[in-house]
Amino acid sequence: MLYTSSLAQAQKAPTTKKQYFIMPNHGNDEVVPDERDTELYARGKITARGFALNYDMKLRSKEAYRWMERVSAEASHEDIILVGEEDETETNPRKILAEMMYSMFGGRTNFRYAGEL
Repeated sequence: MLYTSSLAQAQKAPTTKKQYFIMPNHGNDEVVPDERDTELYARGKITARGFALNYDMKLRSKEAYRWMERVSAEASHEDIILVGEEDETETNPRKILAEMMYSMFGGRTNFRYAGEL
């Protein structure tokens, strides 16, 4: 089962769920939004749609594909949480990532995306 969560909420989650941090410098940089896009969105220089499109393009790289494939396979037999720093927002990277993973691998690896914790 695949879940998403803010950092604050994940800290309250049972320790039996494996966590992947979708934020810089936590070892998952191939699926972390580019810092430049995050800053541009925060300053109002790009729209939420522009942010999502740029992030979508990053998730189509070979490295991101391999990461998503591996974690999706894990989610077919254990609980996985994609953790992000922010609360639920219009540009929620962990939700974008989870939905892409489910779209690409849900049928093949037989996992479900259950949404936010």
